[in-house]
Amino acid sequence: MLEVEEKRLEPQSAVVIRATARADAMGPVMGELLPAVFAFLQASEANPAGPPFSRYLSMEGPEWELECGMPVNGPVEAKGRFEVVELPGGDAVTTMHVGPYDTLGQSWDALGAWLAEQGKVGGAAPWEIYWTDPGEVPNPAEWRTELVMPLGS
Repeated sequence: MLEVEEKRLEPQSAVVIRATARADAMGPVMGELLPAVFAFLQASEANPAGPPFSRYLSMEGPEWELECGMPVNGPVEAKGRFEVVELPGGDAVTTMHVGPYDTLGQSWDALGAWLAEQGKVGGAAPWEIYWTDPGEVPNPAEWRTELVMPLGS
């Protein structure tokens, strides 16, 4: 049973690296980019304001455009491939996926069906928040990933 929560999000600054990747190559791409962002934040003495995320900017065609990053508190200066962006505020729906990353598509599909049943429209650039560190929780059945879908008009 899908549990969906409607939320009003506040805008949140974040440091990201943008990339393009095929859907079947997302894991390795994220596996490279998220640790790089974390290392950049440690070196810049910035304070992460939450867990890492990946936001899907475009999912058209064989390669998707995404950004992988972490929310931050306080100012951070962009440098090289590290950009400072703002996760948008506004109305959104969220749900928690519990399980391995290769089954996330099923939860995204269920969230899309829920939106349709409710007569709501998803907006642009949904994202995933990775609440579980696979390095600390080796069992994929216990991984928790929050799906965030901004609402459109």
